[in-house]
Amino acid sequence: MKKIIALVLLLAAATCLFAAKEKEVPKVNKVMPFTKGLNLSWWLEDLGRGNSRSLMFNRQDFEDIKSLGVEVIRIPIFFEEFSSGEPDYIIEDWLWEKIDNAVEWCTELKMYMLIDFHNNTASAGAGTKTKPDVEDMLVKIWKQIAEHYKDSGEYVLYEIMNEPHMKSGNIAADVAKWGKLQGNVLKEIRKIDKTHTVIVCAEDYCSVKYLLKLPDYKDDNLIYNFHDYTPMLFTHQGASWVGLENVRHIPFPYSKEKMPEKPKNQEKQDWIDSMFENYRTEGSEAYLVKPLDEAVKFANKRGVALMCNEWGVVMDYADNAERCNWYRLKAKWMEERNICRVSWDYKDKNGIFTNDSPDARFPEDLNTDLLKAMGFNVPQEKTRDHTSWFKNAQKTGDYTIYKNGFVKGILPGVWNITKFRINKKDSDAEPAYINAPKATAYACVQCLFGEECDFSSLVSNGKSLEFEVCSNQKNLNLSVYFMDKEINGSGKENYPWRCQTIINDKLVPADGKWHKVSIPLKEFADAGAWSDYENKWFNPEGLFSWSKVYELRFDFGERGLQNDVSIRNIAIR
Repeated sequence: MKKIIALVLLLAAATCLFAAKEKEVPKVNKVMPFTKGLNLSWWLEDLGRGNSRSLMFNRQDFEDIKSLGVEVIRIPIFFEEFSSGEPDYIIEDWLWEKIDNAVEWCTELKMYMLIDFHNNTASAGAGTKTKPDVEDMLVKIWKQIAEHYKDSGEYVLYEIMNEPHMKSGNIAADVAKWGKLQGNVLKEIRKIDKTHTVIVCAEDYCSVKYLLKLPDYKDDNLIYNFHDYTPMLFTHQGASWVGLENVRHIPFPYSKEKMPEKPKNQEKQDWIDSMFENYRTEGSEAYLVKPLDEAVKFANKRGVALMCNEWGVVMDYADNAERCNWYRLKAKWMEERNICRVSWDYKDKNGIFTNDSPDARFPEDLNTDLLKAMGFNVPQEKTRDHTSWFKNAQKTGDYTIYKNGFVKGILPGVWNITKFRINKKDSDAEPAYINAPKATAYACVQCLFGEECDFSSLVSNGKSLEFEVCSNQKNLNLSVYFMDKEINGSGKENYPWRCQTIINDKLVPADGKWHKVSIPLKEFADAGAWSDYENKWFNPEGLFSWSKVYELRFDFGERGLQNDVSIRNIAIR
């Protein structure tokens, strides 16, 4: 009996030892002084909007982010778009000012900051690919960045380029080409700046798979970086930019009972079918952590730190509890392995708020369950004074919208205007203006009020919309309209109905001079509605309401722009 008991105890001990080994996870040996952070998307990105979102963030936002326990901020920047272009790629002064401010704020707050060379070539859905001659541009821009920030201190890091994807048809050749090209750019940076940490990544959109094939750059001050949106079927459900716009309500983790029907007759049907068929496996922990473990072993062999500086779930159709669970598990797996994690993103569709609006309120609109899942702090502050532009205008009687820049509370927006600039100046002595050099069909400039505004009394009191226009566009057809807010699923009366006036070249000749325009609000006329939710145009039905105006828009119509149009001094008087 004693022998049997001893054998049982031995087997139990062996089982426990095996279990302990099974639970043991590899850890990155080299760690950084930060572990978790967020991306500030949209702020200094182009995305067909020029620099219209460059007013989104200020020091208060950085303080708010720091209060969450964020240790590092990644700032995606479209350096190419905000430069002089070929051949020299001289970075524009206003952009330096924005980055300088961010560096100053982060340094004072002791929060690390990644200067990320982002680009519109990083858009998978747009069918783009990285330029074959991207090295020349990267070298010229990085020389400027390194020279500008070489003495900026410990809180600044450089990221050579976001999500390279050559797409030549030969992935092995692309992986090798990018690996060498990235090394060449790194050498040019090191000629100027030998101090700052540099972040490198692999081909195929910062693939963790191809990270393992990067060359050894013989630099002991690097972080190797990858992106993680696995499993895509869950994280990108409803995302039109990856062809999953009709995929809805995917559960996480996998549940046979909760799985929806596959959408049919899609453009990427084979790909979607494959994701549905493989989701049971690809949604499992074993499948999801395997690439992490391989990356850890690789990083330790190289003696480098490891970072995932993009990971996240689109909020539109993912169940919030399941979305939070995904973040909780991913954060846990990366934390266990000493992998620094920087979530995509702060605001927008992958953000930490309960909505994707750029004017989501801090702290009222924060998704507290998500913050807890990600390991961030939940602010104790419950409310904050968010006095809107309209309420302030009612109090002061001043309904200025743009004067030497957009006034506080107005959020600018723009669609499909090449090289759009929000606060352009001809000289320090001249006032700033909105500049649209060229525009595609239905491109527009938006003045977003951040809430529904009741303009009824302004109309009844005979007020006018006033602004100045400078045009070089012959046959100008500028549609200026106020627009109601669209509320999905609540009837036609809640479509974004428009009330408009038309500015043509009789009012504003194409002479390159400033002309003042004043249109009484009473003379604006119903003009129909385009519903983003219905993806459909509705002719006017007299349903526009002056009591729920959400934005003012300057629309360049179906012909777009072939030449400059500029606008300034916008107000209701």
